Amino acid sequence: MPKRKSRPQKRRRRSIIAFEMIRLDRTATEPLHEQLYRQIRDELKSGRFSDGSSRLPSSRTLATDRGISRSTVRLALSKLHAEGYLLSKPGSGTFVANLLPETFLTADQPKTYQPVQRLARISDRVKAIPDARVGNQFDLGATGAGPGISLVPSIPAVDEFPIAVWERLRAQVLAKKGVNLLRYSSNRGDLDLRKAIAAYLCDFRAARCHADQIVIVAGMQQAMLISAMAVLNPGEAAWIEDPCYQQTQRVLSLAGVKIIPKPIDNQGIVIARSPKEPLPRMIYVTPSHQFPLGVTMTFQRRTALLDFARAHNAFVFEDDYDAEFRFVGPPLPSLQGMDNAGRVIYAGTVSKILCPSLRLGYIVAPEPLIDSFVKIRSAMDQHSSPIDQATLARFITEGFFLSHIKRMRKIYAERRDFFIKQFNELLGDRFTLQVPEAGLNIVAWLKREEDFPMIKGITSEIGVRPSTLSFFCIQAKLKPAFVFGFAAWTPTQIRESLVKLASALSNRAKDLNQGRQSR
Repeated sequence: MPKRKSRPQKRRRRSIIAFEMIRLDRTATEPLHEQLYRQIRDELKSGRFSDGSSRLPSSRTLATDRGISRSTVRLALSKLHAEGYLLSKPGSGTFVANLLPETFLTADQPKTYQPVQRLARISDRVKAIPDARVGNQFDLGATGAGPGISLVPSIPAVDEFPIAVWERLRAQVLAKKGVNLLRYSSNRGDLDLRKAIAAYLCDFRAARCHADQIVIVAGMQQAMLISAMAVLNPGEAAWIEDPCYQQTQRVLSLAGVKIIPKPIDNQGIVIARSPKEPLPRMIYVTPSHQFPLGVTMTFQRRTALLDFARAHNAFVFEDDYDAEFRFVGPPLPSLQGMDNAGRVIYAGTVSKILCPSLRLGYIVAPEPLIDSFVKIRSAMDQHSSPIDQATLARFITEGFFLSHIKRMRKIYAERRDFFIKQFNELLGDRFTLQVPEAGLNIVAWLKREEDFPMIKGITSEIGVRPSTLSFFCIQAKLKPAFVFGFAAWTPTQIRESLVKLASALSNRAKDLNQGRQSR
């Protein structure tokens, strides 16, 4: 009998790896098997055991020592087995793996050296980008819109996005196409999505295109960058509207393009040029709803622009943002649909229609440029998410896209009318609204230009932060104004913001008057 007792005792002494350190908390929300797994894993990672003690005790012994069930121990050990911490040897027991998983994941710590204080070399390409943001200022994205009711322009009502429908369609396409959606995908984009977009544009934007002309991209900025790189050499000229969507200037600067700002009149971009002004290789326009002034390019100006592009072998980049959200009369046909010479590069995005986080847009490329666009897209980032592309294709072909546009147009029209009414009642003594025919923004011109510094300071203080019109200007010298967004907020929220702004302006005016009287 003594010999039989001594044998298991001796074996146990060889197998214990300091598991006395394990402390299980039965009141914790973390399950016991997870606590056991985590503590054994940490002990193994610490390496505080020798080759002679690499054998683990049996599940029965460990369960008895810790006062827990064997099933709890087995769950913990099975997870350690699956992750490569333990090895089973038939007839011998369970042992610590010779090389733990961390061996293949954790790099050796390099020797520490005293850092040399030297300024980093920044390329001229980066220095040329007109963007003064630094650090966590990039966390808010291009619009700078943080949480809360800020009335920042260009923000859609993402809370109205049909998440339940989208998730149902997403599950359906994953079930149907399975692992095919997890592989590398077409550089052109999902074929079903390209067909759906081509059909939509031909039906509703009077475009003339087919699926092979469509290139799926990651939003409007990528569409601009691909187009500029395809048709412009560094240093060649591009005309852009002034004032303009700020990302346009940034993207074209990154492409090394010589930017020529062109003013806007009541018909759209001014085409007239001085003899010293270089002819453009590309002309960027927002004809459906000029950003930020809201001018809709007239039919006469569209025709003149296309004639100019044909005569001077230039391409027109048509940014057709917000074309779906028109509130006065039917929209004019797209420039692309009017073009008979293949001079228009048409681009759109679902950022405002659905939500910005999808990062899905498209280019309708003139036939000779298709392969060039696809080559550049391939070199950039291969393709957008195949799962999101397939889901969007179903969303369009099953009618949800069009019904969502109609629903959102109604919501935005109501919010727009409410904003105009409340703004004129509360702030009509200080501003004159320029009400556009389309879009999600409204320009408010100051009646007293000298109030601009005070109003700008107050908007920053109270968190109601419309953009200054000058922020979008390159060379244009326009009267002081602010660009307000209204689409992302409910009527209650809109009124709350406008009341806050009106009250702050009124209080500041009283303080200034009292200060003058006390002098």
